[in-house]
Amino acid sequence: MEKSKANMKAILKKLVPFLGLTLMIAVFQVMSDGRLLTKGNLTSILNQTVYVGIMAFGAIFVYSHGGMDLSYGGVIGFSVLISILMANTGIPIVVTFLVSVVSALVWFVLNGLVSVYLNVSPFITSLCIMYMCRGILNTVCATQKYSIPVYMYEYDTWIVKIIALIMVYVICYLLFEKGSIGKANKAIGGNPLAAAQAGINVKATRMTAYLISGITVGIAAFILMLRAGSASTSTGQGLEMNVITALVLGGVPLSGGAKVKMIGALVGSFSVILLRNGLIILGINERVIEGIQGLVLLLLVFLTYEKNKDGIQQ
Repeated sequence: MEKSKANMKAILKKLVPFLGLTLMIAVFQVMSDGRLLTKGNLTSILNQTVYVGIMAFGAIFVYSHGGMDLSYGGVIGFSVLISILMANTGIPIVVTFLVSVVSALVWFVLNGLVSVYLNVSPFITSLCIMYMCRGILNTVCATQKYSIPVYMYEYDTWIVKIIALIMVYVICYLLFEKGSIGKANKAIGGNPLAAAQAGINVKATRMTAYLISGITVGIAAFILMLRAGSASTSTGQGLEMNVITALVLGGVPLSGGAKVKMIGALVGSFSVILLRNGLIILGINERVIEGIQGLVLLLLVFLTYEKNKDGIQQ
């Protein structure tokens, strides 16, 4: 009987993110008089979910070992800016894509080296990187916006976005759920000392997680660049909160460990964009929405902390 109850409880925990997403859709659809599921609004939701989801797929590697990263918004803004500047020199679009990935990856290499090998708090390291990237973006874009070449707008298609989303998810899923890198990161999140004693190279594994996350941010930056068409001081602003909220809404415990699942990043990405979009449709001010999102995140983190007695961070 007790085993049956435990199994039922485990199944319910897995279903909570899906039930939450379904409930949000139902509530916002009713309260908005059907405006939530219109074609135009669904297009807007999917557009935003693509790059938030791609970032979340990479971020889950970092958070699974108990890491913390707040640099996503700043790094993606920097990557968009560099990619646009390079694109306007006439380089092929494939090279522009590689520039986007590399420019994001550089910051995540720095992030990993400082936090993993110099033992600086990941929270502090990523916060500093976010401000550095934001400072560069604010300085360069202070007087003007930088736009992509006209021909690049033709690549802002659903074929490109859907293929990118599916490919990144499948690769990250295989690496995280089936590969040794995902299992090792979850083991570190569960107990770093036990993981080390089991033969896992803790530092190398954590560093690999940052590299994967950096690559996904670069891909997301390329998608965002095509959609936005320009870079300004506000590019990427607040995306770090969207990524973290997406993981938590997807049922990812911020302490990491074996309970972290890749599907949570996908469900959570739709959930956080749906939450923000639904509130906008209801006429809620953008600043108030940020407050509501912060409150939701605080509540969910509190619940996660209660379920993980070792604390949120290792």
